[in-house]
Amino acid sequence: MAELSLGQHCGVAHCSQLDFLPFVCDGCSGVFCLQHRSRDSHGCSEVNIKSENVKSDQPRSYPCTYKDCTGKELLPVVCLYCEKQFCLRHRHQSDHECEKLETPKPRMAATQQLVKDIIDSKKREEVRSKKQKGAKSSETAAKVALMKLKMHACGDKSLPQTVSSCH
Repeated sequence: MAELSLGQHCGVAHCSQLDFLPFVCDGCSGVFCLQHRSRDSHGCSEVNIKSENVKSDQPRSYPCTYKDCTGKELLPVVCLYCEKQFCLRHRHQSDHECEKLETPKPRMAATQQLVKDIIDSKKREEVRSKKQKGAKSSETAAKVALMKLKMHACGDKSLPQTVSSCH
């Protein structure tokens, strides 16, 4: 029977275990089994070199540039308009007094007033319709009461129950 070429052998000399899901070391680029995947377990020579490069390339925090703020963030928070670095507290334009903050135009004030007027008129219509519904519901209640009265009506006992037809 032919052997399948699946997996790889562990790079540790005394192990050489065939592993179907081998691990590749990011330090020495060697292939290892589950037991020897850590740098310490396979005696990786690149341990100190890689860890020093990673630490020196990345800043530990990003300080806020807002006046008198000592806040720092682990990730950069940059304003899209003035392109300065801020903490989460000062990230919005209005919070850090951005020099490129646009004031609302007078046209927007007129639109806001129009929207307010429309909402107020809708509220007045709702109040009117509630008053009308009250009148309609009282009319309906009177009709229902009359129907119940007719349903249980007995009539005068002295009158004959048979109806004579006129021919």
